[in-house]
Amino acid sequence: MKAAALVALALATGCGGAGAIKNPTGDPWPPAPLPAALPDRVVWDFEHATLAGPDRWIELFDFAEVGAFEILLRRYDLLGRLTDLTDEDKAELAAEDGTPYPPERERRNVGKFYKLLAQRTVGTGGCVGAAPHWAYNRKLGEMFEPLPPGHEAYEPLRQRINAQLEGGGVIGIRCRGGAKGLALVYSPRRSARGYAIITIYDDGP
Repeated sequence: MKAAALVALALATGCGGAGAIKNPTGDPWPPAPLPAALPDRVVWDFEHATLAGPDRWIELFDFAEVGAFEILLRRYDLLGRLTDLTDEDKAELAAEDGTPYPPERERRNVGKFYKLLAQRTVGTGGCVGAAPHWAYNRKLGEMFEPLPPGHEAYEPLRQRINAQLEGGGVIGIRCRGGAKGLALVYSPRRSARGYAIITIYDDGP
């Protein structure tokens, strides 16, 4: 009986021994402890991917949707979501036509946040999720309300992003071993990971 139990344990844990927990995502860290709701898994993976390095971290994002989310958000910023825009800012935002930013552009831009924001926030780990600190960031997980007349070109984009937010939302992340916080907007996926991050924002002190 003892030998049979050892064989069963070896089959369950693999060649790496009892500590080698297979992650169905293929990520080189154990899956989030159960029970873990989707926001908990986002925080868990973000911490572990940051500690694993930029190549693993960048895989958490859907850059096509990052580009769509950002260009839509900028229209809402123009219409009052941001209250401290300069005349130059307003002119730049008003000139946009609702074309999403290309995924390649967003991959480059978000990639710069690995050292600037992710490593700063995660530090040595010990991360937990909570509501974002800033009101602007808390609103990122809400459905986008219809735009006023004159902005019809953005309606397909609004519907697209609202579909992304169904079952998703925004989660703040703060870490015992790091500094300050981040807001992560996530969307469910039919994939091994089960979600993708579709934007990331600094969340202050």
